[in-house]
Amino acid sequence: MKEYFVIRKLVNENKFEEAIKKAESVKDKQEKAMMLCMIAEAMIYEGRKKNAILLLNDALETAKEIDEELFQLLAIGKVSFTMAIAGEVKKAVEIARSITDNSEKVYAMTRISDMLITKNKIEEAKEVLKEAEKAVDEIRNDLIGKFLSIKTLVHAFVLIGDSNKASDLLKHAENVAENMNEENAAIAFYLIGQIMIELGRVDDSMKLIEKIENGYDKLWLMSDIAYERADADLLEEVAKVGRGVMHNYEAVSGFSKITSIMSKFGKEQEASKLINEMVKISEGIEEGMEKTMSLALISNAMFENGDERYADMLNKAVEISKKLEDFEREEACSLIARTMIEIGKSEDALNFIDGIEDEDVKGAVYISLANDLIYDGMKEEAMKIAEFMDDKILKERIRRGKF
Repeated sequence: MKEYFVIRKLVNENKFEEAIKKAESVKDKQEKAMMLCMIAEAMIYEGRKKNAILLLNDALETAKEIDEELFQLLAIGKVSFTMAIAGEVKKAVEIARSITDNSEKVYAMTRISDMLITKNKIEEAKEVLKEAEKAVDEIRNDLIGKFLSIKTLVHAFVLIGDSNKASDLLKHAENVAENMNEENAAIAFYLIGQIMIELGRVDDSMKLIEKIENGYDKLWLMSDIAYERADADLLEEVAKVGRGVMHNYEAVSGFSKITSIMSKFGKEQEASKLINEMVKISEGIEEGMEKTMSLALISNAMFENGDERYADMLNKAVEISKKLEDFEREEACSLIARTMIEIGKSEDALNFIDGIEDEDVKGAVYISLANDLIYDGMKEEAMKIAEFMDDKILKERIRRGKF
């Protein structure tokens, strides 16, 4: 990971030859392929398309040498997408076709389609999606892979504005979910319900509730429906579901969503009661990543409900995060920084990230947070991070749109 951020820094300084030399020396084939793609992407943004394509050809050859099949397919997918960014769509699709796993092939194809849609190349995007559909049809004996591939296609057709096609595929996804085990089916039906709400099919989404056995997934879908309907009574039912089945961080996470909606509905008293329950739950969580993230969520909920305790709660989260390491610190710090942004303290978020001493953790946090903000449509906040860290790749991604 350390090499990645060293090379990214060189790229941001336009020291491409030095970055390539360092990437070529990396022994891990997957890391090497991904780094070459990252350098190539930056070169595209700097107008060095021919050099970028040559580098992507090298990345493709490196990807083919990866022993672990999944990692090989992921790397080939990354090369394919970066080739599309370079404007070589036919070559990108050709590379995507070479992916032997149909689920990964669908993902690669839809990413190319998404990029084309952001450039308003709708007809080209539709042609790519036709190939992705064929790949979905060829998925056998992998219910989860088939479902996720259909879901990916649904989002692509929603983005393209074809709600009828998206609805047809959703029905297909429902049929696949019906054959899953209880745990996987619950997640699948929740995801289907979310998309139905996005398509304005709130009543159809409500019908899925009875098919969801897992309380956490049921809570999230019911709260989404309650928000769309502005139904405070349904929100009370959601809280009852949460109290009956969830514990620890899972409960805090679920309740934080409910309190947010309650605050928006003007139900401050009800939200305050639930926030106090969240505080009590957090007191029983051992100090670590889940406690840190719980405190950040509670802080956000307090802020939205006008509870002045939010600052103390957030400070506690920051202090605990300093004791965490590696992945746990990355996850916790990303949420803390996001919370700071949500409560209107963007400058504090930037200083918080900048104050992380471990350069690998710092880099992972700012890239992860910026990408999440881009995905959520918060481009202005994402750009603040990109400019603060002086990351040219992120800046260009934000300018070009979400893909």
